[in-house]
Amino acid sequence: MLFFWRKREGPGQEGRRRINPPKVVAVSFLVTILLASLLLELPFATSSGKSLPYIDALFTATSATCVTGLIVKDTGKDFSLFGQLVILLLIQMGGLGIMTMSTFFLLLFGRKISLRDSVTVRTSLGGKDIGSTAELLKHALLLTFGIELAGAAILFWRFHWGATGFGVGKAAYHAIFHAISAFCNAGFSLYNTSLIGKEWLVVLTMAVLVVLGGWGFLVVYNIGNLRFWRKDKTARRRLSLQSRVVLFATAALLALGFVSFLILEWNAGMSGQHLPRRLLSSFFCAVTPRTAGFNTIEYNRMSSPGLLVSMFLMFIGASPGSTGGGIKTCTFVVLLATSYVIIRGRKSVVLFKRTIPDRIVQEAIAVALISLIFVSLSAVALTISEGATQAWTTSGGRFVARTTFEAFSAFGTVGLSTGITPHLSLAGKIIIIVTMFVGRIGPLALALIVAGREIRPSVGYPEETVMIG
Repeated sequence: MLFFWRKREGPGQEGRRRINPPKVVAVSFLVTILLASLLLELPFATSSGKSLPYIDALFTATSATCVTGLIVKDTGKDFSLFGQLVILLLIQMGGLGIMTMSTFFLLLFGRKISLRDSVTVRTSLGGKDIGSTAELLKHALLLTFGIELAGAAILFWRFHWGATGFGVGKAAYHAIFHAISAFCNAGFSLYNTSLIGKEWLVVLTMAVLVVLGGWGFLVVYNIGNLRFWRKDKTARRRLSLQSRVVLFATAALLALGFVSFLILEWNAGMSGQHLPRRLLSSFFCAVTPRTAGFNTIEYNRMSSPGLLVSMFLMFIGASPGSTGGGIKTCTFVVLLATSYVIIRGRKSVVLFKRTIPDRIVQEAIAVALISLIFVSLSAVALTISEGATQAWTTSGGRFVARTTFEAFSAFGTVGLSTGITPHLSLAGKIIIIVTMFVGRIGPLALALIVAGREIRPSVGYPEETVMIG
């Protein structure tokens, strides 16, 4: 529907200027958030039958659409079934992407998609060589709903026949809600303690859904189409470079996070837990900062070094074309490879015996640098806005750590919190709303802008050096 804004090309004409992809993506999310905030403000959207303050409705709509998970109201307690379903729909739409959904419906009703619109959708999903846009969307939707359904089936089994012992209807609803929330990396839960105390199979199922959602559609598709049993090597198919980078980065970050949290939180966030539970919590603490937002420990008890490791993982986030946020794993790997090349005095950036184009390197540097500047400014603004006006600011130096953690969580669309979100001032809520929106749209929009720009020859000037370091 968003593509109806463009003007039709006349015969023999080049066509008039269309809305560019970054604007379309941003406006899509913005319109969805504003409409959803009006729905969540309705009296029957809350369990009390009273309207929410508009800022809380807007905060919740932004958090759900941007698949963040930060909440100012308890999802399972303060919202009615209608309100929860609105939130769930926003999570699904935000995870798949407004662009993907709108283009799918255009294709469904037989409308033509322009080349630019096709490039926008394929870039949003990270796809370039998967076939037609219709085929890309079909695979994306089938993979999404298939994985969510499989996860929901396992969760239903444990919710109904496990320790919780829910009835069939309640178990099915809770299973579907949490499966969608996990795969879309949203972090919304119907339980006020998230996954704290939940049995190991539930936690591991949620972790797998989070990881698969964070890989991105093309990586899951690529892995699912490998044919290891074929004798002919060409018939086996191969992992794309993006898939290899994503899998390598995911494994490395999970291993780093697991070891770090096991050591740092042994006597802090995980104190009192038995060894198997500590191992499970350490693994999940490494998974959830990848923009998931669920938690198996209380983050207000986490040590300061643990919070720093979490912020590092939240800033990197998930992978390109996925349901998660952050600067993305591929961006981080390209930055590491670029640094290595500079230190070794080499010319080209190489990953898995493939040369990375200079344009991609420049794009990675721009996304990472601008993102770091923005999230830093957001953290400073949040620290100033809250000041000494809240009771939780009496926690000494932890105050700055907790506001900074909140800003990184919002920008990475993670949803983890040390417990300060419901106590934010009006200005603080507005800062987090903007940060969530920019965190979801910003890196993608910036990447689309950089990728869509033609490299123009610049005017030559005399060279002169500056000192570095």
